[in-house]
Amino acid sequence: MAATAAKRTTRRSSRGPLKGRAWVAIGLGVFVVVASVVVWRRSVGVATARDIERLTERQRALISEKTTLDRDIRSAMARSRVIGEAERRLGLHVATDAQTRMLSDSMFADPVRVDTAAPDSASRS
Repeated sequence: MAATAAKRTTRRSSRGPLKGRAWVAIGLGVFVVVASVVVWRRSVGVATARDIERLTERQRALISEKTTLDRDIRSAMARSRVIGEAERRLGLHVATDAQTRMLSDSMFADPVRVDTAAPDSASRS
């Protein structure tokens, strides 16, 4: 019996300082840590997905508002609308043919200026 007891002690000492229960505890600890990291990562992913969905909805609302404003601007810039508003607010009206004058292009040409003309001989002396 003494021989078998000696074998058992040598067998236990060859296993190392950690015994079976210690390895099970370490394995469970690693499992808990990994499971916690996975749960945390998924919760961060869900929060990020929620933020992306909120921002997508905000983007859709802003695009819709921009489209509405563009349409309102085009409507406000229409000639018929501008003329109507000018007549109503400012009391203006579209000029009749009797009130308009046609100007020729020759009226816009530079006339000969008097001060740039050649000086005469009387002014030299």
